[in-house]
Amino acid sequence: MGGAGGAGGWLAGNGGAGGNGGAAMTVGGTGGAGGAGGNAGLLFGSGGAGGSGGHGYAGDNAVNPQYNQTSQLPAGGTSKGFGHHGGSGQDGADSTATGVGGGNGGPGGDGPVSGDVFGGLGGNGGHGGPNAAGGDGGQGGIGGTRTGDGSGGGGGNGGAGGIGGPGGNGGVGGAGLTGDAGVAQGGDGGDGGLGGVGARGGNGGAGGEGHQYAVTPSGTGGKGGAGGDGGVGAAGGDGGHGGAGGAGGRGGLLFGTGGAGGHGGSGGDGGLGAQGGAGGDGGAGGKGDGAAGLGYGGDAGNGGAGGAGGDGGDGGDGGVGGAGGVFGHAGSHGIGGDGGSGAAGGAGGNAGAVGTGFTNGSTGSDGGLGATGTDGHSGDSG
Repeated sequence: MGGAGGAGGWLAGNGGAGGNGGAAMTVGGTGGAGGAGGNAGLLFGSGGAGGSGGHGYAGDNAVNPQYNQTSQLPAGGTSKGFGHHGGSGQDGADSTATGVGGGNGGPGGDGPVSGDVFGGLGGNGGHGGPNAAGGDGGQGGIGGTRTGDGSGGGGGNGGAGGIGGPGGNGGVGGAGLTGDAGVAQGGDGGDGGLGGVGARGGNGGAGGEGHQYAVTPSGTGGKGGAGGDGGVGAAGGDGGHGGAGGAGGRGGLLFGTGGAGGHGGSGGDGGLGAQGGAGGDGGAGGKGDGAAGLGYGGDAGNGGAGGAGGDGGDGGDGGVGGAGGVFGHAGSHGIGGDGGSGAAGGAGGNAGAVGTGFTNGSTGSDGGLGATGTDGHSGDSG
């Protein structure tokens, strides 16, 4: 970890800043914590800022049994190893002054080319010090690219802090050889971090895209991460927006069915306060990608629900449903979030887009009404 900052003079003077934490030097390791800032003088001066947390080390991308855990061998004897997880960032150190943000999570390792391997999870972002942003969640690793069983790794969660850190994006599903039975899903996006006092929550990460297969059903898209809730304060923080769902893998050249789109993440709730924060918007649903040949397109994902407003805050909008593929159905739209007391309800999601191709998919369902706030107005219809 970083060294502590020097203290200010006995009566007056500013404390020194704490040193930054070192980056992790081993696979899957965590960054060092930042050093605490020095104290202010007795009468005058401000405390020094804490040092930032170190970054998590990236997951291992190599085919190396030391870093890839193995489980039971499936039929055929192929090793089902896992890419190593990325390391979490550490918290930024607290001090009497504004702290410094937490370190970012390391990205998950990619699956190797020659195995049924899943991408590693991204590391979580570290928590920020006072009023400082949380670290970003790490990106999920890409799935293995040989037999197509490698799903993308999930994104890391954003760290809490002044402003919540954003969630990491999910990894993309691994590729499969022609004719392989593939189930490679896109990884789920990480959730946004919670906002500190009166601060905004972090946005959720996007879901990863599913992979296409020639004959068998393609992989589904990953779910979007939820937005973080806004922090409580005199004026509540706004909720973070939900992440978008990943697109389903395209239908195959022959008869393969397109994968379903991932659902959008829900928006975070607005923070409470004399003036409440607005709820975050729901994430858009992923599209069910169309088939290139005679197969069916996948169904689209649903939009995420909008977050509820704090006292007097507006509810978030529902997410847009994805468009369906050939013969596939369009996704439903998310419901609008409820308005806080004394405010209008959130607007409902719009009607879903129709699918395209030989026949249209069904229309997505209408968004619901936002709740009526006390002394307020009813929400808009979808």
